[in-house]
Amino acid sequence: MDGRGFACVEGFLSDVELAWAKAFVASAINKAGGTYVGFVGKSAVAGSGLDRLAEDAGFQSIFTRLYRHAVKRPPPPIEFYQLLRCLTGTAAADHSLNFHYDSYVITGLIPIEIPTEGQTGDFLMVPNTRPIRTSYAANLADKMLVDNRLSQLVLRRLRLRAQGPVTRIKMVPGNLYFFWGYRSIHTNEPCDPDKVRATAVFHYANPHAGSGLRSRLGR
Repeated sequence: MDGRGFACVEGFLSDVELAWAKAFVASAINKAGGTYVGFVGKSAVAGSGLDRLAEDAGFQSIFTRLYRHAVKRPPPPIEFYQLLRCLTGTAAADHSLNFHYDSYVITGLIPIEIPTEGQTGDFLMVPNTRPIRTSYAANLADKMLVDNRLSQLVLRRLRLRAQGPVTRIKMVPGNLYFFWGYRSIHTNEPCDPDKVRATAVFHYANPHAGSGLRSRLGR
């Protein structure tokens, strides 16, 4: 993670666990009429197996140990910001190629369904481009530098260069990928409308959770 930008635990989910999650995704897409659907929170993915994973002590300990390594401080209590994103149909393009920084120090990503032909929705990142900011205002300034039309255009062009700064990761369902989400600019490429790209995301440790400015802006 410090060097190439990410780490991979191959075969993290068993075949049974992966099949369970895939069945949940297929049912959700069917109920949504074959279009994009997203879930936020552990309760929203009840029955997928991902809710149980969030409670697993061994899984949680990976995040707390990584936090100690990165921040050199005792880790905060585990409170995952958990997502399940299911990209398919024409709406999938609206949820792709939006480069950004995460608000959380560590991001764990588990692909559930990944296309193998056409546009496969590769994961893209420019790793470790900033430190963990001491103030929410500095963090906000970083995000504004990325989240604008010119920066997005430049990053989208850079992804096409074979020797450019953008790292391309072809993900494998059932693997577990870790990266410093707060420090790394990242996004996903689109997948073909007739394919499904489903990923479970676990965010951990927002360094600005107690910020007064963040609270005021949120209100």
